Amino acid sequence: MLATLDQLQYNSLISNFLDSMAESHLTFYASDLLEKHGCQSREELDQAVKRTTEVCSCMHLPLQENIKTVYRAQNGQVVQDWRLSPMAYMLLVINADSKNQLVAQLQVELIKRALHKE
Repeated sequence: MLATLDQLQYNSLISNFLDSMAESHLTFYASDLLEKHGCQSREELDQAVKRTTEVCSCMHLPLQENIKTVYRAQNGQVVQDWRLSPMAYMLLVINADSKNQLVAQLQVELIKRALHKE
């Protein structure tokens, strides 16, 4: 099937619009947890993001709507970060090191909120 240039441009516009809509829900940065000392290193944060991505994939949650790799300037360097939906940020907290006091407190708070909604 042949596509005209107009059809390709139209499909591109729709795709760009859908991407923008998905990105509007990515309101957190993974590095927020690092800055709050919820992770001790970039490597620890990377592992928590990896596990969060695995959970989303396993549950067939659209990654585009929950996690997006971005690059940000930090101390004169460009570093990898991730924009996250609120659900992905909560998954990040759940997948971070529970021996960390802040992470443990956040995990307990998430469970308390979930139990009070029942």
